[in-house]
Formats: sequence, C-alpha cells, structure tokens
Amino acid sequence: MSTLSKFAPFRRPKIGLALGSGAARGWAHIGVIRALEKAGIRIDMVAGTSAGAVIGAFYAAGALTALEDFANNYRSLRVTFSMMDFTLTDNGLLGGKRFVKFLQEHLPVRSFEELQKPLGICATNLNDMQEAHIFEGSLLPAIRASVAIPGFLSPQEHGEMLLVDGGVLNPVPVSLARKMGADIVIAVDLDGHAGREMNASLMGVMKGTINTMMNRIRLDNRIFHPADITIEPGLSDIGFMDYHRTSEAIAGGLKATNNRIDEIRNITSGAYHMPQMPDLPEFFKSMMNSLPGKK
Repeated sequence: MSTLSKFAPFRRPKIGLALGSGAARGWAHIGVIRALEKAGIRIDMVAGTSAGAVIGAFYAAGALTALEDFANNYRSLRVTFSMMDFTLTDNGLLGGKRFVKFLQEHLPVRSFEELQKPLGICATNLNDMQEAHIFEGSLLPAIRASVAIPGFLSPQEHGEMLLVDGGVLNPVPVSLARKMGADIVIAVDLDGHAGREMNASLMGVMKGTINTMMNRIRLDNRIFHPADITIEPGLSDIGFMDYHRTSEAIAGGLKATNNRIDEIRNITSGAYHMPQMPDLPEFFKSMMNSLPGKK
C-alpha cells in the first residue's frame, strides 16, 4: 500500500446541484430532480437562485412531492394573479405577502437547520452590491429575498442587508455550490434557450432590461465558475408569467436531463473520486521514513 493511500483513502465525491433562476421556467427543476433520482444520482447539497431557491428548498425539505401536486393542479393564469398582492409602495409592484403565505402552507419546515439536505440560497445585497449567501436561520425570508425581482417584488430586509433577486449577480449559482463543498456540480440553466422577444410596454422594458443584464452575467459566470455539466431545458416558448404551464416545464426538465444522463453518470462515477487529504505531520513523517537509507 502506498503512503498516500494509507493516509488518504478515496471517498465518494460530494455532488452539488445548482438550480438557476428563470421565473415560470423554474418548474423545470422538478423534472431535472426526478430524472436524477430515477438514474440513482445522489445529490449531497443544493444551491438555488430565485426560482431555483424555491424548488431547492422544497427538495431539501423532502417536500418535492407536495410541490409537484400543487403544480399539477396549477392550470390557469387566475391562480397566478391570486398570488399577487399589488402594492402602492414605491419599491415594487408586489408586496410578496401572498407568496410567503403559499410557502407557509406548503413548505413543512421554517429553518435551514430542519432541512434534510444542505441548502444555500443566493440573493443580492443592494447595500454593498454583493452576493448574499444564506445557509442558516429562517428559511422563508431567505427564499422571499431570492425571488425579489427588482421593480416587481419589493426588496426583503434581512438583518442589515436589503436583498433582491439573486439572479441579478448569480443566475446559476455554481460558485455557491462549490463554496458549500461540492466536488462535482450539476448546473441547471433555464435561460440558455429562453426567448429574446421584446415589447415596448412598461413591464416589457423592465423585464427586457433585467434579462439582458442577467444574460451577460450568466455567460461570464460560465467562464469564471464553470459547472462540471450544465443542463439546459428547451423552454423558449414559456414566458416570464406562464406559471400555469407547469406540465410543459417539468417535462422539459425531465427530457433535457435524460438526454444527458449518460454524461452525468460518467462525471459522477467512481473514476472521479477525490482523495481526502491526510494528516500532514504524519504524512510527511511517513514520507521521510520511506526515503532511501531510512529504516
């Protein structure tokens, strides 16, 4: 047995799932997760931005089936509008209280510490113009912050931070998954095939401006923080507000993942196991003793 193998037995790599933003296309994350589960891919931790934070929270809580049941009954724009609480404040069109009520009714946990898997949520702190990574404490305010699209949903106060949508700086949080300790990251980018049609309405200009900024950041992040594999569901015809098109989005996530499942298996196979570092003093002592002339 070599000195390295004596002190550093190989371990299974930790696999992280980075779930990206995408508004109504976020339902596709459910299909991705179901395909990974069916293939026996074990996810150790989840990082989520915006819609990815919502789906990621339900998955990490072991409550994805409950969310899927809700999605299967989500058939009309009327449901979408029923969850909107329009406000007269000057920092967002929506207050977000109805969304929080939805989380309270369907998500069975209230803190990160109650989750079954480690979860990291990405938001954007307007006070210091930096990413905010939330791993502990109250769960619902963190989710609420990550989905606060500027101009649409009012910002969320979190301690001394004023938080908005994490997609402003990190639409697909690969770097957050790495920060959490993932050796291998499977990323889900919901905007890779998104439609780029533009209309001149107030809402259209706001959405187009945000999408343009996020797309540039998304492409830059792919260079500086690459995932080991990126799944890109083809959802170009599902619009920003098409939350009622749940079955199409979920099916899109399922199909895109199944199309690359062999690659995912290869990447997460035993050939990619990472060694644990040995205790350094003992390691170097053993190395010295193994030199020629040492007995």
